[in-house]
Amino acid sequence: MSSIVFQHHKNGTDYAYVSTSYWDKDKKTNRTKMVCIGKRNPHTGEIIYNKRWRDLQAEKEPKPEDIVPVPICSTTSIGPGLLLETVTTSLGLRRSLLKGFDDITVDQLLSLAWFLAASSEQRAYLAEGWMESHVCPLHEHPLTSPRISELLQTLTRDQILSFFSSWMRRITDREYLCFDITSISSMVHDNPYIEWGYNRDTEKLPQINIALLAGMESEIPSYYEILPGSLHDVKSLPSFLDMMKKLGMKKINLMMDKGFYSQKNLDLMAERDIRFTIPVKKNTKRVKALIDKYRDTLELPEHIVIDDEDHTVYGITFRTKLKNRKIYYHVYMDTAKRIDHVRKFNRYIVKLSKELESKELVAAHTEDYAAFFTVKDTPKRGRKVLWNQEAIRHERDNYVGYWVLVTTAEADAGVAHVQYSKRDHVEKQFDSLKNLLEGNRLRVQKPVSAEAIVFLRFLALIITERIRTILRTTPIKPNDPNSKFWISRYSVPEVFNRLESFTEVRFLHTYKPVRPTPTKAQSEIFSIFGLQ
Repeated sequence: MSSIVFQHHKNGTDYAYVSTSYWDKDKKTNRTKMVCIGKRNPHTGEIIYNKRWRDLQAEKEPKPEDIVPVPICSTTSIGPGLLLETVTTSLGLRRSLLKGFDDITVDQLLSLAWFLAASSEQRAYLAEGWMESHVCPLHEHPLTSPRISELLQTLTRDQILSFFSSWMRRITDREYLCFDITSISSMVHDNPYIEWGYNRDTEKLPQINIALLAGMESEIPSYYEILPGSLHDVKSLPSFLDMMKKLGMKKINLMMDKGFYSQKNLDLMAERDIRFTIPVKKNTKRVKALIDKYRDTLELPEHIVIDDEDHTVYGITFRTKLKNRKIYYHVYMDTAKRIDHVRKFNRYIVKLSKELESKELVAAHTEDYAAFFTVKDTPKRGRKVLWNQEAIRHERDNYVGYWVLVTTAEADAGVAHVQYSKRDHVEKQFDSLKNLLEGNRLRVQKPVSAEAIVFLRFLALIITERIRTILRTTPIKPNDPNSKFWISRYSVPEVFNRLESFTEVRFLHTYKPVRPTPTKAQSEIFSIFGLQ
């Protein structure tokens, strides 16, 4: 313990000392240490400190740059979080995630999915700063980059399938499910999913295929599956149907494109009592026979299925049976589209001739090379490509612009055409998913990491598509039948950008949190999504 004492010197000066008592372990007794710090002013009685003591005290005082100010408040962006929490709750997303993950992991997955949905930055390992500044399940304890990497490595396919077994129960038996496959190019070669195959982006890179299933009424992604890059669409369907059965989806109504068409797949779906609608490849004998059968009677007024200012669509139905089940072949012709298809067909023929002349052949065009051209190679004159005008004219005039849908779900040609045309909205989700996958590039080495990254972005896609659907279906003027919809005013990124400035200031003491007055745009967005 220290105290200040004074000692009178024979020169008449009173010197000040700091007296400190301490225990001497060696001598087993109390001792005192005296340090002179100055002298007493004889007039005022105050201590005049000496230079040594002043220097010593100066060293102990904190420097201005070392002084950390104590915050009195904190500011957090709450606008995006309010929207994300509302959408997540309405979807029941947390409830389904809890079927495969514990509470802590669910909070981590949702926080990362919110970051990917609301932020223009799509690299998940940078989410820590966003979590610190935005309301989210992990706002108080944001995930660091190393922890995010650990999380991505611990997610398993079994956990994800447990989520899907719950998530897909929301699908009704009558809802059409759009099923399609997209490819993501990659520069990584150590991942077993990355293989060379048909690249839909015409890039000379290996790829990974991702199958996506989405409801056509709700427009919400329902399921995805990672497939090897070399697997063709038509061969992926049997394993997909097996997975649907294991997840409890025994009765589904699939809407697919012609890449999945094969007689084997039709037989398989009919045997399993799966309803489907799928275009038939036009180069099949069955399709050409149907077009030939109905060409003369198709363009009669009684066969009009769609008639508006832009175009008229004719449709006629051929009924038959497949595996003792009714099946319908709907033959269509759109007068306006036929003209456009003829122009595209002519361009395609020119493209084929140039490929033959340059010897830069495309494997997918092999049959058309043989059908429409004759190639002669001579030592002197080189290569000569002869056009088979008769075959070209016959194909263009008789089949171009016609198409056929085969279905076990819709007996009416008009209804089947309307349902199939709704695929356009759902197919845009593939573009959204590809954009979420880091600019169409999958930069991961391990399959488990690839699975985790796709799953994380799939969750973000569910949220953003729900927001987009609400914007696309909510009229600006509810009572006006000619009203535009909110999607014409706000895109999904713009919604989050507008909400970014809606913040909350929290004080450390007794003051209540302070929120700003919403802007006009923020008030409109709150109203669209029913936010208080």
